[in-house]
Amino acid sequence: MKKVNNEKMEDIGERAFLKRIRDLVDESLLQFNEDASAVLLPSGEVIVINVDMLVFKTDVLPGMSFEQVGKKAVTMSVSDIIAKGAKPHGCLASLGLKSDTKTENAQSILKGVKEQCSYYGAKFLGGDLNESSDIVLDVVSFGVCEKEHLLPRKGAKDGDLLFSTGLFGLTSLGYKLLLENQKIPADLEIKVLSSVFEPKAKIEYLDLLKTIPVSSCMDSSDGLLVTLKELSDINNMGIDVTNVPIDSQVESFIDKKKQNPLNLTFSGGEEFELIFSVSREFKEKLIKLARENKLFIKMIGSFNKNHKKIIVTDKKFSMYNLPDEGFEHFK
Repeated sequence: MKKVNNEKMEDIGERAFLKRIRDLVDESLLQFNEDASAVLLPSGEVIVINVDMLVFKTDVLPGMSFEQVGKKAVTMSVSDIIAKGAKPHGCLASLGLKSDTKTENAQSILKGVKEQCSYYGAKFLGGDLNESSDIVLDVVSFGVCEKEHLLPRKGAKDGDLLFSTGLFGLTSLGYKLLLENQKIPADLEIKVLSSVFEPKAKIEYLDLLKTIPVSSCMDSSDGLLVTLKELSDINNMGIDVTNVPIDSQVESFIDKKKQNPLNLTFSGGEEFELIFSVSREFKEKLIKLARENKLFIKMIGSFNKNHKKIIVTDKKFSMYNLPDEGFEHFK
């Protein structure tokens, strides 16, 4: 008699399940679970493709407009294209709607999709419409780059420096504001709401990343801690965080509350910053080019072959512990 398997997704979580099904997915130029796939075209260029799903019940925060939902879904997908070094060229959207969804709301979602595609210089090429038990928006995006400019997660060497295109803590604080009614100052609230309602992928960094050899790259949409753990695991090295990339206003607010600032910095998600590494020999060139192009970057740490952990060595935060884990679906 066949044994009944009652195991549920909530028992193992997203990452454990992905490990189980990796043999079902055909190889591309990028490794499994890179958040995007890449295929070599006859022209010699590489097409990079991503699909990302937004579900109202789990992904939409209170107060978001339907148009902002459409914009966010595009950013979720396009960010992974950009993290691979490709310029987005087009998007398709599958929209599942409840039968009682107001038509004006459905149109607003797609208006948001169109506006955000235009922002990234990509075409909105239509998609599919269906009925569902919840509002679901699934966006497929694609872009093209030269093979030598493709940015995988794997490729870092011992001592390579890690940089971020932005600071962290705002979106985490946004969740607390909207889901836990956390009281925060008015000026900080404006920044917080903008970070969660109108996130932007870092398309303006594409040219910068082509000018120097980038050894690894990933976006931080699942949170900084998850991102660093993924980069650590795939490169088989630990990471020393020498400069915690926390927003100064968030740090000041948390300090007054006497809370652990590392929780907000590392356990968020949907910041859509790029976390990338370069050899130490390119540090000064990178900083100089970023300054010349008025692009913010922050060196946050380095790869270390002597251990396999994420260790915060920033003395300013030595009294705090890292959170146990970042965001994971089904858990």
